Amino acid sequence: MTTISFRVFVFQCVWALAALTLSAGTAHAHNVWLEPDARGGYLVQFGGHEGKLEAYGADKLKSVQAFDRRGRKIDVALEPTSDGVRAKPARQAALLAAHFDNGFFSKVEGGPMVNKPMNENPGATSGVHALKYHKTIIQWGAIAKQELGQAFEIVALSAETPHAGQPMRVRVLFDGKPIAGIRLSLGEKGAAVTTAADGTATITPAAGINQLLAIRRMPVANDPRTTSMSWEYLLAFPAH
Repeated sequence: MTTISFRVFVFQCVWALAALTLSAGTAHAHNVWLEPDARGGYLVQFGGHEGKLEAYGADKLKSVQAFDRRGRKIDVALEPTSDGVRAKPARQAALLAAHFDNGFFSKVEGGPMVNKPMNENPGATSGVHALKYHKTIIQWGAIAKQELGQAFEIVALSAETPHAGQPMRVRVLFDGKPIAGIRLSLGEKGAAVTTAADGTATITPAAGINQLLAIRRMPVANDPRTTSMSWEYLLAFPAH
């Protein structure tokens, strides 16, 4: 086994444990992430609310991208499964990214959220259109600090593997531009930080796989389908 293959194997083992933790209750908001499987592919997972994974329609997954350490794009085959989608890069990837559109949800005052826009839910008084973005850094390198052009994106400001307990800087972009006032946390229970005017923030990762979360919510006017938009991001990365 080569050094790189061994590192990837170790990453997959650690990430599998982290994904189990994520699905077992540390994340209480809905997120999307990629979990390695035994066949060299990745299961696109969705859920986290009350520690539960949720099945979803394959049409909700808009894209999965894969890149090597130098930023070269790798083809990805997508295979629908009984409860979601499996992604298989054509060769070993250093970074994976996903875009997931969870659609419109709305509710009648005092009632539960249903997966329908307001104009299809009689009596609905509020609604949200929920978009999810994700990035998994498998191997640190030039790709880790490269902007991918996601509508909502967290970008590392260094290509070097971060050290546990030491500051790490990131930048948050919205429509490709730095955005201030975005709340970030390492996991749902991590201490929150907020991005500065240039979109940057400093976090302190722990050893192993970290999950950095960001969210932006905005009111929407004059749209019969919803009263708000939600963008959520989960950046997974290893630190040593």
